[in-house]
Amino acid sequence: MIGFSLGVAAALCWAGLDVVRKALAGKASPTALAVFLLLGQVPFLGAWAGYDQTWVTDARYWPPAVASMTMNALANVLFMRSVQLSPLSRTVPFLSLTPVFSAVAAIPLLGEIPGLEHWAGIVLVVLGALVLNSDLGESWWKSVTHERGAPFMIAVAVLWALSTALDKRALPHAAPASHAFLLSAGSATILGTWLFARGKPGELRQVFEAPKGLLAGLLAFAVAALALQMLALQWLWVAVLETLKRAFGVFGSVLFGRLFFGEPITSRKVVAVVLMVAGTTLLAIGS
Repeated sequence: MIGFSLGVAAALCWAGLDVVRKALAGKASPTALAVFLLLGQVPFLGAWAGYDQTWVTDARYWPPAVASMTMNALANVLFMRSVQLSPLSRTVPFLSLTPVFSAVAAIPLLGEIPGLEHWAGIVLVVLGALVLNSDLGESWWKSVTHERGAPFMIAVAVLWALSTALDKRALPHAAPASHAFLLSAGSATILGTWLFARGKPGELRQVFEAPKGLLAGLLAFAVAALALQMLALQWLWVAVLETLKRAFGVFGSVLFGRLFFGEPITSRKVVAVVLMVAGTTLLAIGS
């Protein structure tokens, strides 16, 4: 249960990060916020890696690690492109497919074949996400065929699923602290280079005009979420971890949306949370 507990803690931190991201929306460009977030994590994760004093132990670390860095950076770019082309309400629901993509990706990359309880938990969590998002926009099929941003968001879900599987593939050849540090530094370098290549480094200044408390919260949740995720991956299957993240992300969106943004709790949201709780319980039993 240690791994499951770490996975839940990581999922709660990711949910908290989503709340802070929502509060910061519109206060700076998404690209600049992403670069700030990645760069801001580097000193803290670097300190953890230095304290741990265990670095890369095998050259086999680098192929999956560099692939994960690249996919994380590309996912950020595609996410931003998606929301530029289409409303969030018609694209974000496609991220509900991440646990399914994770389960499929982990089979060839890690040899992790989910059992019946795992699949049942994944399906319930995905259904919960679909129920929650079903009142946000048009049907999925219409979104796929009519929304220009939909294919980009589906690609984001695939990239996030693959990058988590690649992280776990890299971890046997480096300590969790070292990989967390290198992943953030590498992704920040790739995305920062892209920002400067576009000739928009000035966008970073907008970030520092945002409330300092929110920026501190952004970094705190991000560092804790990534660190706990790397530790949890030593015990948990990738599909289980990604399902927990999706489940607590939905639960957090309902709870924190009510507490901080005054969003109503509807019957649809209650049904979604019930499905998520049932799915998470099955994952706990299977783990």
